[in-house]
Amino acid sequence: MALIAVGALSMPAVAETIQVVVSGMPDDRGVLACSLHSDPAGFPDGASAVHATVAPQGGQGVCTFGGVAPGRYAVAVLHDANANGRLDTNVLGMPQERWGISIGPAPRLRAPRFDEAAFDMGADPLQLRIDLNP
Repeated sequence: MALIAVGALSMPAVAETIQVVVSGMPDDRGVLACSLHSDPAGFPDGASAVHATVAPQGGQGVCTFGGVAPGRYAVAVLHDANANGRLDTNVLGMPQERWGISIGPAPRLRAPRFDEAAFDMGADPLQLRIDLNP
């Protein structure tokens, strides 16, 4: 006798929007780069993320990610002051540009882990507020 598994019928996941409001930029030079990650292996700078860049205005910037299905995500942001597409560091590897993560303060002496920045996206739009590290 064979067992046949029948999955429960469910409604398709509704895609929503995540708005990331970033403050703490000392000026409006360069770009604000935001990345939305669903894979812990690619956080915080993996290529598998969805990326957005905006011009800062008044020391702030807003990145918007549309069509986001419910799930677990993390956001990393960078004020790329010289718009060279990467986080500039000194000879010791310490960041020379401001950056932050979606949940809580970012660690200062190492890259953040996915679980330190992760949040659960439900079926409703979400707004995150991130204040960049000085």
